[in-house]
Amino acid sequence: MQQENIQQIAVVRLSALGDVCHAVAVVQALMKVYPAAKITWITSPLEANLVRLLKGVEVIEYDKKTGFSGMFELRKQLKHIRFDALLHLQWSSRSSVLTRMLKVKRRIGFSLSRSREKQNWFVNELAPEPRGYHVLDSFLSIASVLGVKDVSFPCELDLPDNPLKLSSPYVVVNPCGSKIEKNWTLEGNRAVINRILEKGFTPILTGGPSALEVNFAQEIESGIKGVVNLVGKTSVESMCALIKDALLVVSPDTGPAHIATLVGTPVLGLYALSNPKRTGPYQDLDNVVSVYEELAEKEYNKPVADLPWATTVHDPKAMQHIRIDQVLAVLDTLV
Repeated sequence: MQQENIQQIAVVRLSALGDVCHAVAVVQALMKVYPAAKITWITSPLEANLVRLLKGVEVIEYDKKTGFSGMFELRKQLKHIRFDALLHLQWSSRSSVLTRMLKVKRRIGFSLSRSREKQNWFVNELAPEPRGYHVLDSFLSIASVLGVKDVSFPCELDLPDNPLKLSSPYVVVNPCGSKIEKNWTLEGNRAVINRILEKGFTPILTGGPSALEVNFAQEIESGIKGVVNLVGKTSVESMCALIKDALLVVSPDTGPAHIATLVGTPVLGLYALSNPKRTGPYQDLDNVVSVYEELAEKEYNKPVADLPWATTVHDPKAMQHIRIDQVLAVLDTLV
């Protein structure tokens, strides 16, 4: 199919926020290859707030809680469109069933080495083997079928004004991941906060509105003067603007770390449960403090190179193996 014949492109990536960040970079590259094409992205309500920052993309929300009724409503909404191509950027069986609600000529999915939950049953074209190990490289391999060769950072997002009016430089510390097992220690986060203050910068705590995150942030800042606690107080859009103006983001594997990559802010990533080469901050893999390799080899009794691509560590205390001195040493080099 010639490029000029592709007028309607569908993208399906529902969640999570970090993976949607990877997809945003790939879709922006796709838009540059097909500037006249209309791109329709189906995603979840939270992630839709991020995707809307990518100007020129039509965003349609699908709430997983609506199940099949929501899918049928989506089919009704889009029944008048026959898409020239679909980028199926999610492995889940739910998203695969969802793609069948769309009229599509070319359904492009992951290569067999990256495909899971029988995604290959729902597509008619497979991506070539990814050039790299990262999740983003897998997304890029799908887009490469349509001529996309690479991504570029920072992405061109339509950001709101920074909600924080500070005259001094600041560092964002996002202490919580999507699961409690991803959180680093209280002592470690407090040590990072104190080191940032010693350097004359303002530490900004960020995170979601859950009771777990709010309470953890309060413990971190307890008794320390000069911390700005914004946990539970920012939208996705304002979080992007806040991170864009930061000197650095310190975070485990979670959405704000990958937002930083999108907006061009350096990241100090903290990893134990997943391989940072697969899910780390794409532009800052050299700045990661990771104990994944040693813990994975201990759990599986094999070198990491011999483990399947998506292998994770199951030790609930894995993040406690990250030493404070390791993190502070990297922090000192970055700010």
